[in-house]
Amino acid sequence: MADKNDGSYYMGNENLPNRNWKGEYTPEKIKELKEAKKNILKFAERYFYIVSLDHGKQKIKLYPAQKAALRDMRDERFYILLASRQIGKSTLMTIYLLWQACFNKDQRILLVANKEATAIEIFSRVRMAYEELPNWLKPPVKEYAKTSMTLENGSRIGITTTTGTAARGQSVNCLVIDEMAFIEPHLVEEFWKSVYPIISSSKKSKAFICSTANGTQNLFYKIYNDAETNPDSVWNRGKIMWNEVPGRDEKWAAETRASIGSDEAWRQEFCCEWINSGESSLDDELYEKMEKTICEPKVILDDGAYKIWEDPDESRFYAAGIDTAEGVGKDSSVIQVLDITDPAEVRQVAVYRNNKISPLEFSNKVYQVLRNYGSPLALIERNNCGAQVVDRLVFDMGYPKVVSYGNRQAHRKNRMYGMIAHTNTKHKGVMNMRYWMNDLQSIVMHDADTLEEFKDFVRYPNGTWKAQKGRHDDLVMAMMYGYYVLDNDICEQYFEIIEKDDTGRPKVIEPMDFGVQMFEDPTSIYSNENMAGASPDLNPVYWGMSDGTDDDMGDDYYDLLEAGFTPL
Repeated sequence: MADKNDGSYYMGNENLPNRNWKGEYTPEKIKELKEAKKNILKFAERYFYIVSLDHGKQKIKLYPAQKAALRDMRDERFYILLASRQIGKSTLMTIYLLWQACFNKDQRILLVANKEATAIEIFSRVRMAYEELPNWLKPPVKEYAKTSMTLENGSRIGITTTTGTAARGQSVNCLVIDEMAFIEPHLVEEFWKSVYPIISSSKKSKAFICSTANGTQNLFYKIYNDAETNPDSVWNRGKIMWNEVPGRDEKWAAETRASIGSDEAWRQEFCCEWINSGESSLDDELYEKMEKTICEPKVILDDGAYKIWEDPDESRFYAAGIDTAEGVGKDSSVIQVLDITDPAEVRQVAVYRNNKISPLEFSNKVYQVLRNYGSPLALIERNNCGAQVVDRLVFDMGYPKVVSYGNRQAHRKNRMYGMIAHTNTKHKGVMNMRYWMNDLQSIVMHDADTLEEFKDFVRYPNGTWKAQKGRHDDLVMAMMYGYYVLDNDICEQYFEIIEKDDTGRPKVIEPMDFGVQMFEDPTSIYSNENMAGASPDLNPVYWGMSDGTDDDMGDDYYDLLEAGFTPL
């Protein structure tokens, strides 16, 4: 057995031969080398390893659509691939990058992604696959790093993100761009202007682009559409649909569509349809329906900040979605209170909205509103100043029903409470809300301001949902958090699901603490409202734990007496 410390290996790694490595090349190995260089499919299926969640590390088995894509990548100079989600795009890129570097000299290969973490993750697959190759099959290593590798044959694989200067001044033989449709338009267009002239100036340079569809207002769509409609286009195109992956049948499709919660998202992400981006989050039919239920609130408190349309009802149960702002007059801190007794008819019963209240003061307001409606489940965005509200509610006020979701510590003993808002949780939350609102039309909307924000809440070309430039989406985001209660991951923790609908979502639910909620009159602390209809002889009372003496009650006791409270 070779000594890994004899100078034949890069950093002593037996899977990384360097220029000093001496191997025995039998006629059989030479034949394999020639076949692997000539045939990318044989190279992949004989020597390429992947890590399967179910089976661990194993050789890849390509299905027909993947084989066709690899042939096109090998044979075509400019190739664009439109693919369903989860078809193995990253695996195809990894195979091609490694094959190109191993069997072609002096290649300058650049892998581009919208985020550095994504590029590094894909490149880590290249590194693993390279190390799993037999040493006699691969060129020795010259340099080997986290973001690049250089082989003794002169070929180099590097990674970058989409900036205008990312590839400027570099000699690039092969350009590979991952998920181009999800890169911010201004970034990818600037990048393309800087790098495409480098590629097109050489007759042997190649470019490969792959992505899932994401609307029509992006460069990926423009290139693909040109390849499809323009006979003179230099781009060759390919497409892989969801049903081209072995094991995916109509049952799988139905289950996947149900989990996504949106027919629109299913058609775009799995059926490779071009769905116009920038469309409103509300269907026209739903918008017209909601306009009919808009009305003036029954009670208005806090100088118009707190609006109540339906009084708390102890026979019903509620959920609250909460979005926290800094309180400096820009974005608003919002509480959306929803009646979720019947998921098929979710009712907007109260809204609190204030853009000047501090997070500390907002904590008190949240506690008050929640107590008004029987201490319901509260879904509070934890990001930034929201953490102050969450922690004060949980640890200072002892509020028992703040959801912990979207962070790794959610199920640990010392977990972080609140909703961690990131790309995945926000996308899932919006899709969940759109299912209940658009597909089922379950919402009974009362607040005109909330409806107005929904009109301006649109999907951008990169797939994210947010307010149009210059508008706000605080009311919408709080509504989204409120609807998160009906997501199975949360609903199953806090409610007994009596019945589910055809998509597996809750249809009939009941709180596990049903019947023990404590409701407080929303107007009880407002002197102008709480006296309406009450006897003038009634005095407010104070009660607490005492051994019968005044001293143990503390200074607050005497302050309350002076304020007119009567000890009980």
